[in-house]
Parts: sequence; structure tokens; C-alpha cells
Amino acid sequence: MEAPSPSYILTRAAFGIALLVAALAGFSFVKKKQHQAAISAELSSITSDSSFFQQFYAEDARKSLVKAIGLLAEANSLGIPPDLAINRALGVQPKFFATNAKHDDPPAREKIIRSCLRNNYQNLLMLGYKADLQTLASMKQGDLPPIPSGPQSDRKPEIALLIPSAISPGMEKVIANLIIRPPQPAGQPASAIEIATAKQLACDLADARLIEEPVRDQILKDLSKPVP
Repeated sequence: MEAPSPSYILTRAAFGIALLVAALAGFSFVKKKQHQAAISAELSSITSDSSFFQQFYAEDARKSLVKAIGLLAEANSLGIPPDLAINRALGVQPKFFATNAKHDDPPAREKIIRSCLRNNYQNLLMLGYKADLQTLASMKQGDLPPIPSGPQSDRKPEIALLIPSAISPGMEKVIANLIIRPPQPAGQPASAIEIATAKQLACDLADARLIEEPVRDQILKDLSKPVP
């Protein structure tokens, strides 16, 4: 039997290598899709009504917010932008065809969730956090590591309340009412922008029928009081 020629051997070897590369690429693609699906499922659980607006304990609300923002950062590192990750978590289907019909406003609860996650994700970036393994691992446990850069570097950020619990008890258990920000001196009054954001949240919560209108009105009244 005649021995295979060198060119035949090289051809077969190249073919085998190509098959191996294709198999590895396919495996990597499947694993990436599974990872993306797992992130969407976990984010969907956090953004459910029973989780986002009705935590039993304030600490659980804070941890859930950090986990959600960490999931957005991880999704972005896998090629899923935050808005798309939020859409998938909320079950919002993409629209493939543009129409001349008037676009409906998103449901009130979806609007609240989307605003909270977007704003806190941007705050995470402004604080200098990156989607590295150490940061993501810490956020999966509901904990933010020290601020990596800037004037507050090496200090822990704080998770503050937009609507103080002194004004509306129980709001410390609502994820939508939480904001990630640099640590601030004790007793520092809220800024005009923070007050305006809190007032908008109170209105949105009433629109979503998560609080009653008299509660909204009282929150707005208390937020408008001058700081002593």
C-alpha cells in the first residue's frame, strides 16, 4: 500500500484543525448564550413586582439593587447593552418594523424600574467601577467594593434613599427608591436635583398605583419643606 503523500497529510491535518476550531467556537458560542440567558433570568427575578417594590428587609433591597446593577455590567461585557438587558428582563419584545402608529408610553411600573436601573448603572460607571471579575463577584453577593478611583477612592459608596423613610416609612425596602452614590457627610441636606428626583418617583409610584394619591401628596408636601 502506497504511503500517503505529504500534501495529503497536510491537507487532512488542516481539515482536522479547522473542525476543532469550529467545534471550540461553537461550544464557546453556546456557553455565551447560556450565560446571557442566566443573567436575563436572574435580572427578571429581581425586577419582578414582588421583588422590586416589596422587599421584606431594607438590607435585602440594597443587596438586590447591587446585584441588579452588577448583572447589567456583566451583560454589557458579554455584548448586551444595559437597555437591551433591561428589555429582556422585563419581557419587552424588540420591534422589527417601524410603523406610523403613535408609540404607547411604557407601563408605569416598567418606567420606574427602567429609570432606577439606568441611573444607578450610570452612577456605577461614574464612580469608576469596571466589570472585572473581582467587582462582579462582589456585586453578585450584593456588596460593592471600595470606590476604585477619584476623590473618594478606597471608600465604600453609600446606597441612599431618594424618599427618606422618615417621610414615608417602608420606602427603605423599595429598590426603586435606592440610589448608589459617593459617601456624603452625615446630615448633609439633599440637593435640589435629588429632591426633584424624589418628587418624580413619588408621582410615578402613584401612577403605578403602588402608593395612594394622598400618600403621594403628603410625600410631595414633606419634600417641599425647607431644611431646618
